[in-house]
Formats: sequence, C-alpha cells, structure tokens
Amino acid sequence: MTRDTITKGRLPNAPASVYYIPDFISSEEEQNLINKVLSAPKPKWVHLKNRRLQNWGGVVVNNAMVAEPLPPWLTSFNPRFRELEVFEGLDPIHKDPNHCLINEYLPGQGILPHKDGPAYHPTVATVSLSSHCVLEFFKFSDLSEDRKNQEPEFSILVQPRSLLVLKEDVYNHYMHGIREVHSDNLTEGNILNLDRAFPPNNPAPISPLQRDTRISLTFRIVPKTIRGNRFLAPPKK
Repeated sequence: MTRDTITKGRLPNAPASVYYIPDFISSEEEQNLINKVLSAPKPKWVHLKNRRLQNWGGVVVNNAMVAEPLPPWLTSFNPRFRELEVFEGLDPIHKDPNHCLINEYLPGQGILPHKDGPAYHPTVATVSLSSHCVLEFFKFSDLSEDRKNQEPEFSILVQPRSLLVLKEDVYNHYMHGIREVHSDNLTEGNILNLDRAFPPNNPAPISPLQRDTRISLTFRIVPKTIRGNRFLAPPKK
C-alpha cells in the first residue's frame, strides 16, 4: 500500500512547494488546542500593534534559539508530521519541529507581506484554529513599496482545522501576508484552493466570508540552538 505523504496535499495550480490538507485535526482537537492557547500564563503573550503572539520552544536571537522543550500539547503533532514527512530530511539532529509560534488575529487584523527568515529550515507547517484567513503570496522580486494595496500573484484560503505547508521555492522566493480586513471576497486574489477548502456538498459562498478570531500554530525547525547561559554575563573577578 502506498504511504500518504504531504505530497497528497499539493495544489495543482500553485508552486510545487505549497501543500494544503483540510480537516487535518478534528473539531474536538481544535477546541482543546484553543483552550490550551487561551489558558497560557499572561506573561507568555507578546502584544504587537496588529496582533498578539506566543513563542514556544524558545526565543530566536541572531538566527539561533535559546531552546526549551515544547509542551506535550504541541509535540502531539509530531507523529502526524512524521507520517506525512513534513520535515523529512531537513536536519540530522532535529527530526521534529522545535519551535512553534502562535498568533492570534482578531477580525480586521493581519500582517504585511514578509519572509520567515534564515533562522529556520525552509519548511513551515501551520495549523489554523477557529476562523479562516486568505494568505496572499507575492514574488519577492515583484513586490512594490505599497504592500498594502498590491495584488498577489496567488492566494490560499486557509480554513479552520487545516494544515498548510510551505517549502523550498515558495519559502525562499515568495513573501506572504494577510490583509487587514473583516471579511474576504473569495472571487478576488486568485485563490487556488477553493475546491479543497469547501466540501463538495457545501461549495464556496458567493457573498464575502466574515472573519472571526483566528489562532495559528506555526511549526518550524531552528537548526542552531544554544544554551541560555551563553547570554549570561561572565562572573566578575
């Protein structure tokens, strides 16, 4: 029997390194994860202008991470990641993701087009909770200074409970972002996965899709990890 890998989620009209799997987790798993995120200690939250976030696994500084173990509710994804070969062959030491960034987006919040940077291996796996978003992609060489109003080369509708994996070419040569809007018109932005984002008996709505609060769990491998005591000042003589 042929083993299912992440290639089963490849989108025909997108770059070969974009993979989308709907219903990657169940509704019960989704609610348990939401409860874990929202019950995190207040100091765990970092408040930015357009969203708030949590770092798990450590804080990345100068392309290296002061590592700490991920909690069990995040490492629970590792068997499925291994089965799908999401992070296969990336790192001889780290077979599973060692970092998870959790972002909370309220309706109307988003993020400007950006790249994830060289601190990570070129594979990112995102599990979405509670609400959808439309993730827009721009070729790095084509992006203008007016990032808020530029039309994307293509977009992906990221539904709750789905898994989105970005690898190699699209990781290295594209920027991705989320517009700061309260609803998404699914006829705009060259959305490539509408046929997979909605079940066959429930096609995509014609009217704009209203956003709710969305939580994203973004898993990566940081290859360079260091001990926290390397940042401590040497003792005075």
